[in-house]
Amino acid sequence: MDDIDPSVQADDALRQIFESQWQGAPAVVLRSPPGAGKTGVAQRLALQSASLLGERCMIVTQTNEQAFDLARRLGANASSFPVHFYAREGLQLPDSVRHNSNIRIVHDFSALPQHPSITIGNAAKWSWIGTDEPMFDVQIVDEAFQLPDYRFQLIANLAPRHVLIGDPGQIDPFVTCEIERWRCDPAGPQVSSPAALVKRHPSVMQLALPVSRRLNTDTVSLVQPAFYPDMHFRAMSRDRQLGFRIAGVMPFDAALDAVAGGSKIVMVELPAQITGERDGEIADELVASIRRLLHRQPTMSDDGVVSSVTPDKIGVVCAHVSQVNAVRERMGSDLSEVFVETANRYQGIERPFMFVHHPLSGRADATAFHLDAGRLCVMLSRHRIACWIFGRQGIAQQLMRYAPLGDRALGIDDDPEYRGWRAHLTVMSWLANSGRLYPAVHGLSPSSGVRAAR
Repeated sequence: MDDIDPSVQADDALRQIFESQWQGAPAVVLRSPPGAGKTGVAQRLALQSASLLGERCMIVTQTNEQAFDLARRLGANASSFPVHFYAREGLQLPDSVRHNSNIRIVHDFSALPQHPSITIGNAAKWSWIGTDEPMFDVQIVDEAFQLPDYRFQLIANLAPRHVLIGDPGQIDPFVTCEIERWRCDPAGPQVSSPAALVKRHPSVMQLALPVSRRLNTDTVSLVQPAFYPDMHFRAMSRDRQLGFRIAGVMPFDAALDAVAGGSKIVMVELPAQITGERDGEIADELVASIRRLLHRQPTMSDDGVVSSVTPDKIGVVCAHVSQVNAVRERMGSDLSEVFVETANRYQGIERPFMFVHHPLSGRADATAFHLDAGRLCVMLSRHRIACWIFGRQGIAQQLMRYAPLGDRALGIDDDPEYRGWRAHLTVMSWLANSGRLYPAVHGLSPSSGVRAAR
């Protein structure tokens, strides 16, 4: 399969997906690796449904931001008929949605279109419709693996056919209630909607996107075995490089130059120390590294387009809000366009360059939250060109000290804690074996272009 051109593989997969709708498949689960264009697939399926099949199509998103993004895309592409945005009264709509002449805002379900059309709304808004009769012909769920099954059951009756699109390697659905009574149910209400659907109906059509358009080949060689051991995918061959107009002369430049030399993911390690959740030294080192990157006047080639690297092309992702705040506190107004957020909020977002605060760094333990495979997967798959990980030395030894006990619920094959532990260990082993661990550099002065006054 690796001999086939990635673009041919991607086109073949898309053809299967679109044909499934012409064949009237009652349900399709589409698995996607990071950056494979799953939101674009949702958009094209909706256009096919409404414009070619003459259907009423509803799109379900998990957040308003995702709904805004889809509305903007479809508003620009579905010029032959209006796109309806199903929103609650009082929701602050961005100007790009509110002032788009091709987007019609609908607040009440009685005003939903009864003719071939596309209507977008988040799962919470859709769940307030009380009806026993289908109101649409097909339901497309974007980021479906973040939708717990109990919420899917509230809206599944709105259409007889369903397409569930999502990334199985990202963070599991967030459930606030106690789930102990459903722990032994592989299709329990807390399980992601695609996984629960497949457990209940094993014969449901399952497809996968085989190519990531965002991740480069070097990144895929880590992300695929660590987080998707049962789902093979490749990188789309693209020209993505980092270059510098100023040569590296500082010790930390080794980590920057390694990326310019082809190693797209590297790790910068500070001395081992138990710091707890908030680690000021890592925040210092991370922000100083961003400044050093920009000080060297970097250029980037992204799919053949060469441009200068500016702060808006850089992102920082952390596990905790306190770590996000620690990084933001150290950034001056010149770095205000660097996007700093938690892994949960980074889902569906990408940047050419990412700086990652390792979730296990500085901890005395390895809890289920910090071992979560989905969280680390999101952190290491947001970049298009390069990723620098920052953490304390000794994470691999920490993982060996806190190996999971292997406790499992009766009838459940999956062990999320072990899955996360294995993913973390795979990442650390890959970095060590490929020589991508670099020591952090301390004591650099502001005049060097690395440290800046807070």
